[in-house]
Amino acid sequence: MFQKPDKRMSFARTSAANRRANDGGMKILNLLHVTFACAFYRWALREIDPLHPDVPRLLLRRQELEERAHRLWA
Repeated sequence: MFQKPDKRMSFARTSAANRRANDGGMKILNLLHVTFACAFYRWALREIDPLHPDVPRLLLRRQELEERAHRLWA
C-alpha cells in the first residue's frame, strides 16, 4: 500500500537543491579567496630576491590561481 519516502532520497534532493541555491555564494567566496591569494603572490614576488629558490614555486602557484580565477569568471 502506502510506502514512506526514503529519507536518503529526500535528503539527496534537498542537498542538491541547497547546493544550487548556494552556488552563487560559494562562487563569490572562491573568487574572493583567489583574488586575495593572487594579490599576495604578486606582492611576495615583488619583495623576494629573484634568485631565491622559492621563486619558481611562487610563479607556478600564481599561474594556477590566475587560471582558477579565469575559470570562475567563465
